[in-house]
Amino acid sequence: MVRENLRDFLDNSSIGIHTVSAEGIIEYANQFELEMLGYTKDEYIGHHVSEFQLDSVCLNDMMTRLGKFELLSNYPARVKGKYGTLYILYNSSVYQVAEEFIHTRCFGCAIEEHVYQAFKANFPY
Repeated sequence: MVRENLRDFLDNSSIGIHTVSAEGIIEYANQFELEMLGYTKDEYIGHHVSEFQLDSVCLNDMMTRLGKFELLSNYPARVKGKYGTLYILYNSSVYQVAEEFIHTRCFGCAIEEHVYQAFKANFPY
């Protein structure tokens, strides 16, 4: 079991972590996520994910799969960072209560474009 405060663990993790509501609103992002993308909390949290996902087909596929409570494993996406395009590999699941979608549990890390292209070859979007 985790001995430290769970909030501190999430906030100070060395991987990007964020949550998104069923409506697509970013509800939480840890410091690593914010720094990776270059945004402040106010520029990111409370905004719709469509403001940051550069490929609407990819975003729709992600949200459809998550809406079916599927796991996303090593899912590549192009993201609008504050200072340019980033390639992110996501692992995500849904926190649900009584089969109701509460929010996503997204973990992401930046990857190089050639790695993104290699992973993208395995996805239908």
